This record gives sequence, structure tokens and C-alpha cells, in this order.
Amino acid sequence: MPKLKSFDTDFFTFPVGKKQIYFANNKGQKTYIKNRMDRLLSKEPETIKWINNFVEDSVFFDIGANIGIYTLYSAITKQNTVFAFEPHAASYKNLLDSINLNNLENCSAYCVAVSEKVGLSAINVKNMHEGVANNVVGKKGEYYHGCTEFSLNFLIERKILPQPDYIKIDVDGFEDKVVEGGMNVFKKAKSILIEVDKKNINYISMIEALGFTLESKHKRNEDEYNYILTNANRKDQ
Repeated sequence: MPKLKSFDTDFFTFPVGKKQIYFANNKGQKTYIKNRMDRLLSKEPETIKWINNFVEDSVFFDIGANIGIYTLYSAITKQNTVFAFEPHAASYKNLLDSINLNNLENCSAYCVAVSEKVGLSAINVKNMHEGVANNVVGKKGEYYHGCTEFSLNFLIERKILPQPDYIKIDVDGFEDKVVEGGMNVFKKAKSILIEVDKKNINYISMIEALGFTLESKHKRNEDEYNYILTNANRKDQ
């Protein structure tokens, strides 16, 4: 059983081998969280395989972490140092609750939009429930809240956070902004998993120009793929 830290919340349990992952449950979104947890290993098997191949004692950045499915999986099964970024307030709160439920000292989460700039902004959201996708940073709509934007280059060059070895980017069409603001960081990363919309793949060539090669690509739906790229300049794969 997890130790509850300074709050009381319901949770779901997902066994992985001899380990347990606890997912915080907001009663209003119980069905979504349960379904997402149950599909942890099957929804994107390529992502699970990618994480399973992480080298020990690595640093993993989960950009667009949502409720932290892969954040928690990596932190618990691989015991890497994990930094998760999720600008949607409700999803971030659920992620934070799950980190506390699992008593993870190797995992930190930030309610931040990773982009090409630094400053205050807003995020347009479909609704205020955790787990919602297709949010748009930099725009106000019927539902929105303020957020902070940071570029990867800013965070690493100022030594606010350590250089990541592995980077996952799933930010609902905002991937090009993350790439634009993280080129110096990508140069030193081992591997990147990034969501790609087939209508806008220009940023893949930007990553490849840094010495990355396309290891594999996996179809998510009619318009989106997951690309996994490996840095040929990193000899310690």
C-alpha cells in the first residue's frame, strides 16, 4: 500500500512484474484513468519497449506527460531520474498525486509548457478534466488558464535541470516549438521519441541534421506517428 502524503485520494493499482504502480484517481474521471491505466502496455507498445531499453542511471524528460503514464512507468521500472512537464493544471495535479502515492524521490513534475521561448502564456483547453488532449499553448478559448513557457535550451544552459539522455515529446501539434527551443539540448541526448503529424514533419529533418537517425516509426492514427530517433554521435547507447 502506498503512503499518502498530506492528502487523501483514491487510487488504482497496476502490477508490473514484482512492482506496483499506483495511479491517483479523481472520482469524476474514474473511467478515463482506469481505461488509460489498463492500456499502459498495449496503447503504445513501442514507447514501452523504448523505455525498457533505457540505460541505468539515465535522465528522462517526459514532455507533455499528461497524467504521467510513462513518467511513472519509467521512474518505477527503470528507476531513472525523471522530469515530467505538463501545462494542463488538472492533468498536472493528477500526475503530482500519483508521484506522491508512489513515494518517488527520483521523479519531479512541473506545470510548464516546453516551447521555443521563456515567459508567461495561456493554454486553451477542451475542458478542465485531467487527461484531456489537444490543448493549445499560446491561445485563449472558452476554457483556458495561465501557464509558464520555458525552452529546453534555457533550462539546461542555465543548469536549472540536468542534461537529459532520453526525451519524449507528445504535445498536441506543438512539437515544432519544442524542437526549435531545444536544439542545443538534443545534440547531447541519446534518443528522442516524438509525436509527428504527417502534415508537418519539417522538424524531423532538423533533428536528423544534428546526427540523429530514424530508428523506427509507429502509426498512432490516420494522421499521427511516433518517431524514434537515435543520436549516432552518442557511443554509449
